[in-house]
Amino acid sequence: MRTTHLCCALAAVGALCAPAEAAPMALRVDLKQIQESPNNEIGYSTVAEAIAALRGRPDVQISQQGGWTIVIDPSHKAVWSFTPSDHPAYPSAVKRSVVARDGVTYMDMKVLCESNKANCDRLVSDFQQLNQRTATTINERPSAFAGQTAGLQHDTAGGNRAPESINITSDSAPGWLPSSEQRTQVPLVAKDFLGALDGGLYSKAFGMMTEGQQSQESFDKFSARVKSFTAEAGAAIERRIVKIIWTKDPADAPSPGIYASVDLTSHFERIDRHCGYIVLYKSKAGMPFRVARQEDNFIANDEAQRLGPKALNEMWIRLSTNCPNYQAAESAGERNESK
Repeated sequence: MRTTHLCCALAAVGALCAPAEAAPMALRVDLKQIQESPNNEIGYSTVAEAIAALRGRPDVQISQQGGWTIVIDPSHKAVWSFTPSDHPAYPSAVKRSVVARDGVTYMDMKVLCESNKANCDRLVSDFQQLNQRTATTINERPSAFAGQTAGLQHDTAGGNRAPESINITSDSAPGWLPSSEQRTQVPLVAKDFLGALDGGLYSKAFGMMTEGQQSQESFDKFSARVKSFTAEAGAAIERRIVKIIWTKDPADAPSPGIYASVDLTSHFERIDRHCGYIVLYKSKAGMPFRVARQEDNFIANDEAQRLGPKALNEMWIRLSTNCPNYQAAESAGERNESK
């Protein structure tokens, strides 16, 4: 049996299990060399003992994701990840918790691994990479994590990789996480809706919208608006989903249910600078996700040429602030200008 104790400096923990009021700041992760601890610091003698004890607690939320057993322990600001049975490091438990020392918030990671050294080292390395990706994401767009907490999503390809982030708003139903099926459905529905818009299938696109959205804009006005945009933009060259943010039964929503905000960047024949989002809504189990809102922010290429570099940059900075998770490096316009 091997135990590993890894402590990473973490000044913002929105992507782990932070309190909703935690303000995001610059994130520093210090990934130390993998070291084994002579003592079992995870709190339980075996992985089986740990998961049995957690299952007996009424104050934790337990879910299955891609074969992994995930336990969220809000009272201790901790997330436990238990490997699936087909994982090379099975049985193992990874506990990540939030601790404060000397005015700095840290992610404290402890691993109890009952496999061989090579498999245990690989497991720790996978979670180190996850921590680094979390740090990079928060550093690039710290404002995007304000007021958010996150669960953990697992790669289902054999269940052998470390989990990745699922972004959940702080006002979502406590302990709720989107199911694997829902996480698969949302990007497919978003792409299907965009494909209908880009392919001129206006009746299909309109039929994918919620009744509330349809009541705000008739089909004739909707189709005329989309046709006008297509005439200005030209054919779609690239549509890219950059982030999906989830919430369930938020207090300020018009109706209870599951909401998924799908943040996008796009590139068209005559528009290089485009970002926006689609909000998908599912009212209850068994109902499909429908489009509750869509927003586009863009500057057409002919307008960009008239503005000149400085004015163009200033205008695009203002417009792109309407896109919560837009990153300048993902703009086709900026890619083209860097060549």
